[in-house]
Amino acid sequence: MSRQKGILKLVGTLNGQCFYKLNGQYIVRKAVGPSRERIANDPAYAKVKGNNQEFAAASQLSKALRKGLGDKAIQFKHQHMASRLTGCCRKIIQKGSGALGEREAHLFNNPAALIGFQLNKDLAFEQLYQATPKVTSNTQRTLVTIRCLESSAHLHYSVPKKASHYQLTVAISCVSKLQWQPSLQAYTAAHPEQQSLGGTVQSLALAIDAAATDLELQWQAPTINGILTDVAITVWLGIAYLKQQDQGYACYAIPQAMQCIAVI
Repeated sequence: MSRQKGILKLVGTLNGQCFYKLNGQYIVRKAVGPSRERIANDPAYAKVKGNNQEFAAASQLSKALRKGLGDKAIQFKHQHMASRLTGCCRKIIQKGSGALGEREAHLFNNPAALIGFQLNKDLAFEQLYQATPKVTSNTQRTLVTIRCLESSAHLHYSVPKKASHYQLTVAISCVSKLQWQPSLQAYTAAHPEQQSLGGTVQSLALAIDAAATDLELQWQAPTINGILTDVAITVWLGIAYLKQQDQGYACYAIPQAMQCIAVI
């Protein structure tokens, strides 16, 4: 805090500085926002409070999705992936029922916001691989089937020159709806026992120059009774390129891509 100098004296806020008069002196100091306590209790900040609560819920959804994807979220991600996913979850919450700050956070309220989300925003899955994936599950939701119709690798981006094969990866992440609990002043998962259940299934190494074929991959739920109907099963499909080496394959770090293809 310091005194204002010069002929003209200011009152107000400008460029992050607060100008005001105190005890006959004109003072300038760095502007600060309202305290957490004021936001929580002052009716004037009700909208700010509501937005903060829903942002926290969006962060929870994003974290649950990434946890379910496990190491695949790390393998296929790009910079700012977590913050982009949180923004996507924020759009989903905005479609939930209830008052601002207490709206239900449920992927089924706006699945279109998540479908097509790219873990690597600079390289869309379709730029490497074009197919028509079809996702189905049985009635008990114990088995999820992903079928890629007439699959073929399209070397649109700079596929490694010596790459001989490619591999598809299906990743599953289950996310329970979140509900606002007034007594806790927080969002909690309706079914924490199934929050972030997931797993991966990979295809065999497929020759890049092989004729197009239909592929089918299946994920088995880790629970005997399947996934509850109000827990969203998100299905992700990724691709990576391989080089045949001795008796196995070496995976190239780039290019790789993965996107959400279904919410069931």
